[in-house]
Amino acid sequence: MQHAIAQLSTMKAVVMRGPGGPQVLSYEDMLVPEPGLGEVLVRVRAATVNHTDIFHRTGQFSIQKEMPHVLGMDVAGEIVRLGEGVEGWDVGDHVVATFEALGRERNGAYAEYTTLPANQLYRIPDGLDFIPAASIGLAFTTAWIAMFYNGHVGAGDCVVVHAASSGVGTSALQIARWKGATVIAISEANKAERLHRLGAHVVLDRTAPPESIIQNVMQATEGGRGASLVLDLVGRASLQQSISMLRRRGRIVCAGTLSGDVAQINVMDLIMKNGSITGSFDLIRREDMEKILSLFADETFIPVIDSVMPLSLARSAHERIESGAAFGKIVLVPET
Repeated sequence: MQHAIAQLSTMKAVVMRGPGGPQVLSYEDMLVPEPGLGEVLVRVRAATVNHTDIFHRTGQFSIQKEMPHVLGMDVAGEIVRLGEGVEGWDVGDHVVATFEALGRERNGAYAEYTTLPANQLYRIPDGLDFIPAASIGLAFTTAWIAMFYNGHVGAGDCVVVHAASSGVGTSALQIARWKGATVIAISEANKAERLHRLGAHVVLDRTAPPESIIQNVMQATEGGRGASLVLDLVGRASLQQSISMLRRRGRIVCAGTLSGDVAQINVMDLIMKNGSITGSFDLIRREDMEKILSLFADETFIPVIDSVMPLSLARSAHERIESGAAFGKIVLVPET
């Protein structure tokens, strides 16, 4: 395999040369990258589309390298070449990676091949295919960090998950269910059945008036006390709702701002409930990522995949996410 890839000079990739709408994504030829010191070259078998990719594409988040640029923070594939100094890995190993610099500070996974630092690789366990392995990535690790490192979720918690049909939302729902919490999901009404199957005890329509959503959360909790933990992925449009549905000494974990970064809240509401608001942004611990992969391999957790699209349709994937139609992750697969 290492000899065969040495004969290949170009590959297909989804390239952008500046910020903008989905139309800035161009499916074209580019040079196969060379792995540097401590890196490997990976043949991409699956790449996940994240909201973060869209934020990078539009310029809301800055890309920290020169254009042209390749997006994609999640990748699953197989090693086809080892760079100098790489130990513990072999050509043919099946690997998965997700890390902050991928698709931001260096070219990402929207390509047939990508280079990755060997210290960012995880081995895909037996029984787990490329597509579900890639779908774990940023979404599940973000949810894990929010729910455990910052939310300290456990049995007896009543958890509200905003944007519950998103990749992070469906991940958080499964984590809360696994830990024995009661889960209230807020999403579109037409997604209720699928959210119940993932473990939501109650599903509320996000398009209902805010007062109605708050009232229904209170009614769904024991003694009408409210939620002990709220995972807020929406930001501006939902943060005051999150405070209003909180029980005394409840906690809010903010892990996304899908509706905007700047929110106006009634601070006295938070004070009178002795509540807390915590931001969530961290690196997944290696032992936790390995635990997550094993829990997917034994089907404790299941991949929530909206659709699998060819790499050439990356524009369509971005459009589907921006329309709000997706349920779970969209995965891009190179055609060769």
